[in-house]
Amino acid sequence: MRHRILRPLLATVMAVVALSLFLPASALAHESRDKGEFRLTVGFIVEPAFEGQKNGVDLRVMHVHKEGDKETLEPVEGLEKTLQVEITHVASNTSKVFALRTIFRDPGHYTNDLIFTAPGVYRFRFFGTIEGTQINEAFASRGEGGNFNDMQSTADLQFPERLPELREISSATKGAQAAVQQAQDTATQAKDGISSAKTLAIVGIVVGAIGVASGLGAMLRAGGKR
Repeated sequence: MRHRILRPLLATVMAVVALSLFLPASALAHESRDKGEFRLTVGFIVEPAFEGQKNGVDLRVMHVHKEGDKETLEPVEGLEKTLQVEITHVASNTSKVFALRTIFRDPGHYTNDLIFTAPGVYRFRFFGTIEGTQINEAFASRGEGGNFNDMQSTADLQFPERLPELREISSATKGAQAAVQQAQDTATQAKDGISSAKTLAIVGIVVGAIGVASGLGAMLRAGGKR
């Protein structure tokens, strides 16, 4: 009887320990920051984050209520109407502003839908208002000193053959387009050169004909004087 009671209890304790070991690792992939009465927790919605996969920002906003040493958190709702996020790929200095959406049945939790097409460091800047408080807070991934992971390449995960990434296909396409444009420009220049040569030849013929006509006219005038 004692063993029958202890076995489920031991399994429960082991599950709690495993969960407690897992949670800190997940928390390390996000950064929390207090802004006045509000706490913003930011990272990627899917961790670890890999390029070419559906992902987005992960923003959780809580109203912090303090009573002495006691702290209670209340989710802040409705921020999809008052907050936006500017996402910057630091290496290319490319930025774009996106709207936020709520996460179903999870008050105070916001994201956007995005496929990141390049690895590296990213910066999320949230701006607007939270319950009337002006917000302009930037969070960077680990490569720029932040607490959430950088976007990773999928190259090392592919086996047995490595497939080209979207950015590589895009670069190859742009290179091919540039080569085609250069060929077209060269052909246009050659065509313009041929046209110019034809024009000069025609002008030369005309000038020559005028010269011949002038010479004949002079000869005729000289013959008439005799």
